[in-house]
Amino acid sequence: MLKSLNKKYPFNDNLKINVRSIISVSLGIFLFLLFFQPFNIQNPDFNNQLIILATFGAITLVLLSIFRLVIPSVFSKAFSEERWTIGKEVLIDFLFVVFNSVAFSFFARYVGRIPITFHIVIILVIISITAASVLVVINRIYLLKLQVENLKPNVQDTAEVQSSATPEIEFESDNKTDYFKLLPEQIVVIRSASNYIEVHYLEAEVLHKKLIRNTLKSTEETLSAFPEMIRCHRSFIVNKYHIKSLKRDADGLVLSLHHYPSEIHVSRQYALNVKQAVKVT
Repeated sequence: MLKSLNKKYPFNDNLKINVRSIISVSLGIFLFLLFFQPFNIQNPDFNNQLIILATFGAITLVLLSIFRLVIPSVFSKAFSEERWTIGKEVLIDFLFVVFNSVAFSFFARYVGRIPITFHIVIILVIISITAASVLVVINRIYLLKLQVENLKPNVQDTAEVQSSATPEIEFESDNKTDYFKLLPEQIVVIRSASNYIEVHYLEAEVLHKKLIRNTLKSTEETLSAFPEMIRCHRSFIVNKYHIKSLKRDADGLVLSLHHYPSEIHVSRQYALNVKQAVKVT
């Protein structure tokens, strides 16, 4: 029990929320007394009755302001998030209930001329407990909303991390019957083979090959969002990060790739792009 009371409990120090909550609770007390008339006021004048009922709400307004606004502002360190506990929250609510009930009783007896009986005292205490409970619930809802809002940036950051993660390249046959996905860094070279393409890729540092019915032109359009995939020949698309060397022989420029055994000739129309890609790499 004592351990539970010593657990940290967040104190709501939001002035706007506290003021709004205190006014709402005080107004609620006035309306409750006005509509339900739990005790008879010994005053025939209706306007005076309204003033008396409104004063009950005003008493609650003043006491809640003292316990929830004035005292926390004066003793700010004691009400800080690091020091505030469930036990302290229970204590301040209990003190409010006691002071509010006593103030109600004195006002009812000496101003409202209401006979103080055990039944009346119970009603006044219940009203005070209800006021404290409603305020606790309002504050708790606000704090929970605050926690949810604080979690939203984390969720957003996670989504951004996921969206910024390297997307997979999707290969699909032109008749939609075959399909597979690879990470861009896995792909070494894509070669045209008649009505098919050969995708040469790495898996566990071993070169593999997949054959899928499609054209290199269509594949090039699919790869437009991946600048590392460059066309170097009418029959080849290479991953610039797998280029080992670029050299010139009697027939023009020739590419050598890591893990790929054959050299690839570079067409003149793609030579400039390949040179720039090798420089960037």
